[in-house]
Order: sequence, then structure tokens, then C-alpha cells
Amino acid sequence: MMSSNDSRIKEAKACIAKAEEHLKTSVFKMKFKPDFDMAAMEYERAAVCYKNANDLKNARDCYLNASKNHHFNRNFFHEAKAKESAASICRDLKESISAAKYIQEACESYVLSGSMDTASLTIDKCAKWFEYSEPETAITMYEKGLALVQQTDRSKMAGEFMNRLTNLYIRSEKYDKAIKIINDEIDRYVETKDYLKVGQLSLSLTILGLAKGDTIETSKLLNRCFQADGFELSQEAAICGNLIKAYEDGDDDNFQNLLKNGLIRSMDNDYLRLIKKIRVPDINGVESSGITFENEDEDDLK
Repeated sequence: MMSSNDSRIKEAKACIAKAEEHLKTSVFKMKFKPDFDMAAMEYERAAVCYKNANDLKNARDCYLNASKNHHFNRNFFHEAKAKESAASICRDLKESISAAKYIQEACESYVLSGSMDTASLTIDKCAKWFEYSEPETAITMYEKGLALVQQTDRSKMAGEFMNRLTNLYIRSEKYDKAIKIINDEIDRYVETKDYLKVGQLSLSLTILGLAKGDTIETSKLLNRCFQADGFELSQEAAICGNLIKAYEDGDDDNFQNLLKNGLIRSMDNDYLRLIKKIRVPDINGVESSGITFENEDEDDLK
């Protein structure tokens, strides 16, 4: 008696045979060009059968064949959908490089089809696959996603991509890149007069600047924030100024106490991990990057 998986694999092979038949041409049958649409449909059916039979490699290959035939038919949206399905299976197979490649190709096809929103949402969903296992891959995907949404009026999604990119840059200790993104956000919020956001971002900017151990650059970076009405008298401005002063004075006790402020403790976990590493350098002239690496107590994080 044939098992359920054997039955599914048999059905998948039958679908592939039909797909190959649709791709054949015949003068005698007056069929002068391949039927790419029907071939793609049969490959997708075969992919589902293989997937249900837990034959993931053949399922992946069938989705890729379906995508190729949709491309020949200039159906870019369905080409992207099939490529996205192949990427999802690659993730299950732990083929992260291929998964990232197919996702990026899928997004390019979504853009060709005019589906910018779908392309952005696909990047948002799939970049999360790699945030901890392959952070550099996630960074590349979010950077492309950010460039994509900045071409359109999608400020909310752009903000989400910026936030995720900033956190990934912090984990990777790419503080300059994180600072650049925060500066861009501050410029945007100053222009739109969203001064609450400017205050929140000023804390991020200060922490990152002091993590680099450069109080002069940090002070210069904060100048843009003072263009926001009311920032000068805000609690965030006072905290930023006091942090810089404590750092320059070599007063580590005061500096660590300032970091316990509720506005700072409510920041993302990546910032909380970072502030646990910052120590004021010796004021007597011992150079320091401003960071010391210690064992982190996860209980202190949110």
C-alpha cells in the first residue's frame, strides 16, 4: 500500500510532467510557443505536493521553476510570489545565503510589477529571519528596504526600518552608521515639528557618541536638536548635557547614576546593553574608547 508521502510525490511528478508538456511546441499540433502560464501553475502544484511530503529540496526547485516561467510570461508579481516561497523553504533548509538571494530577487520583481508595498512588507518580514543568526544579511536587506520606501511616501515603514537598522548597527558596534541614521531621523522630525521624537532621539545620539568616547563630536551632533522648539528646556536636553559633563569631568559615579534615569531605562534593549559597557575614561589622561566589555546581566534588560 502506497504511503501518503509516496502518493504526494507521485502527484508532484505527474504535475512536473504536465508542466514539461506545456513547455513543448509542435508544428503538427499548431502550438508555436510554450504555455508558460500553465507550466508555472503545474510547477507550483508540484511544489505544494513535495512540501506536504516533506521533500523540501524538490519543493524549492519547483518554486524556482514556477518563478522562471512566470518571468518568461512577464507576470512579475507571481514570479516574486514563487521566488518568495522558494526563499521560505531555503530558510527551513538552513540555506541562509540562498534565502536572502531569493528574497531580494523577489522584491525586485514586486517593484517591477508596481507592488511597492508588497516589496517593503516582504523585506520587513524576511529580514527578521536573519536579525540574530545573520545580522549582516539583515542589515543589507533593511538598507535596501529603506532605500525602497524612501522613494515613496511611506514614512511609518521607513521609521520602522531605521529603528531596526539602528539596533543591528549597535549590536555590530557600527556606531557611526547608527549615528547617521539617527541624524537623518532628527532632521526629518525637526522639519515636521515632531519635537517629542527629537527629544527621544537626542538620548540615543548622546549614548552612541559617548560610546565612541568623543564628547566634542557628541556636542556638535546635538546642535541640530536645539533647533526644535522647547528642546533646550526639556528633560532630555538636561540629561544629555549632564551626561557629557560627567564624562568630561571623569565623574563615573555621577555618569552611572544619570544612566539610571527612567527615560534612558525605557530605551530599547540594545541601548541598555550598550550603556552597561560605557565607562568614563580616566581624567588623568589615560586614553579610552569609553567602552569596557563585561558580563551582561540580562535581568537588567527589559
